[in-house]
Amino acid sequence: MSIKSLAGQTVYYGLSNIASKLLNYFLTPFYLGLIPPATYGEMQNVYAYIPFLNIVLTYGMETAFFRFAKKENQQHVLGSATISLLVSTTAICILLFLMRGPVIHSYAGELAGLSANPGFYTYIILIMAFDTLAAIPFAQLRLEGRPIRYAIIRIAGIAATVGFNVFFLYLCPKLYQQGHHWLPNVQTGDSQLGYVYLSNMLGSGLTLLLFLPQYLRIEWKFDTALWKKMIQYALPLIIVGMAGMVNETFDRAWFLPQYLPGDDMEAKKVIIGLYSANYKLAILITMFIQAFRLGAEPYFFKQAEGEHPQRVYARIMKLFVILLCFMFLFVSLYLNIWKIFLRKPFYYPGMRIVPVLLLANMFLGIYYNLTIWFKLTDRTRAGAVITLITAALAFLLNYWWIPVMGYYGAALATMVCYFVQMAICYVWGQKHYPVPYHLPRIITYITLAVVTWYLFHLLNTRLLSPGDIYALKPLSLAVATLLFGAYAWFILKMEKKEFRKLPFIGRFLR
Repeated sequence: MSIKSLAGQTVYYGLSNIASKLLNYFLTPFYLGLIPPATYGEMQNVYAYIPFLNIVLTYGMETAFFRFAKKENQQHVLGSATISLLVSTTAICILLFLMRGPVIHSYAGELAGLSANPGFYTYIILIMAFDTLAAIPFAQLRLEGRPIRYAIIRIAGIAATVGFNVFFLYLCPKLYQQGHHWLPNVQTGDSQLGYVYLSNMLGSGLTLLLFLPQYLRIEWKFDTALWKKMIQYALPLIIVGMAGMVNETFDRAWFLPQYLPGDDMEAKKVIIGLYSANYKLAILITMFIQAFRLGAEPYFFKQAEGEHPQRVYARIMKLFVILLCFMFLFVSLYLNIWKIFLRKPFYYPGMRIVPVLLLANMFLGIYYNLTIWFKLTDRTRAGAVITLITAALAFLLNYWWIPVMGYYGAALATMVCYFVQMAICYVWGQKHYPVPYHLPRIITYITLAVVTWYLFHLLNTRLLSPGDIYALKPLSLAVATLLFGAYAWFILKMEKKEFRKLPFIGRFLR
């Protein structure tokens, strides 16, 4: 598979991922316009725990499937992985239902609003179960190079979720007021939140239903010896995933509630809502990272079988970083436009964390690119060690900074942790699987992107919009565009030969 093929698949995965994320992204202003900040904070607390628990439910089987499908009989790998997830997901969900009382009455349950609304717990468990059972079918489509079907199913599930949200939260109240009393009366924040979870559950259920033809074609044979090898490979990835989620979601699920001063639970929910709403503005860079991972992971495993794969990995990393830098500037320089998604001025002060989180996610994206060394060399325990180190650092920094800087301390801790994670992975990986990354250029491009944003921030604060740096002023937009264009010109001058080799873009530079 060539870089052109990778680019093509990443475009398909990217379009589906971006489309699904944007559909989901447009729910943010929809929610913020309807749901009070404290209730929105409850919802974001729940959605911070779901990815963490999904790591436990999938326990690395998706990556193990990629690894062993290239070495063993693919149908045996597919059947063993699917049966393993079916059995374990059923068992864990039964256990979670048996633990219903203690969970909803715990501190986390109170913070998530489950103690007052125990019915929400069922929806949340089913969301996690449906998403887990769809993991291997999605992985199968990626391995077989079927991005179009992948895109259709992904977008259909998200579109259904959005559609149910609009129906329950927008149409039902209007129709109810017009006399259609057979519809649910969705009026208060609590009832709205229940229908948010119900909509998500229905969307996830539809996604799983669309995979029914794939499930029916699976060879239902469990290879015990093969499964043991897969689980030995996958188990360290649980630690990798869980420790990684400490950085990715624990700021909302645990650190902010625990370390913010005071005991006012409602006030903490409001701050979590404000922080989470602004966290969403960093989604454009995370959308591309996720799309790239979907296309790159199977590509990297296939490329490893060819000659000099390290050179290809180095080239891909450089192009990947350049695109991340452009996305960082595209969001951070135009925050005065992106703020329209926040709907209410209450959320505007939190926009100061957005550039920090964008940079954090840039480091995370580079880290994902670097992790190929321990996946190809079967040293997945190294990934566990790296993420455990940064998880411990996350606890330390959040404990130190949140009481002093509030939610800005949580954002700063996230950025530092991802930087450390990236640096350790690079140094360690170069000892076991050396890749000739273009380090001087990568550092230059990232540094220049940050300096460009900081220069604009200084100009905006002191000259362009001193009273309100997020005001939508023509002069501020013109300066942002000028700086963005100057950065693009510099990159083009530095990488013109590289860009000429790329599909589509290259034809304009020859």
